[in-house]
Amino acid sequence: MLLKISSIILATVLIGQCNLVQAESSQESLSITRQAINDFRQISVRILSAYKTPPRYIGSTTKWHLFLKKETREAVDKQFSTIFGYKIPRKDTPIENGWELSLPIIEIDPDNCPEVASYRDDKSGFSLPAGTNIAAHCISQ
Repeated sequence: MLLKISSIILATVLIGQCNLVQAESSQESLSITRQAINDFRQISVRILSAYKTPPRYIGSTTKWHLFLKKETREAVDKQFSTIFGYKIPRKDTPIENGWELSLPIIEIDPDNCPEVASYRDDKSGFSLPAGTNIAAHCISQ
């Protein structure tokens, strides 16, 4: 019985320590490089449109439309965030009001970037909000 209680206490302490490490390594922005884009998950416009909390558009390269999604969780009374990257092939995926990214881009906070405003009926393309300062606000430092 004592061994079982000791094991439970040890497991609780270890889990608490793991959460503390994650809480101290919160990610609020992401540097965008060609190497980082290689690690982004490739999705389609149809999948993008199905997200309950959609990723935010950060710009396009010659090959990809790029998106980031920040997920925030609470652990040990602190919030921590993790950023996930997504890419959609640019070929055959029309976009309205998008912009070109010149790589590398240092530290983009997806909270500053726009969500897709609308999708084509057949989910082959999408539109972003119109405005001249949207791109500057998204990729500014």
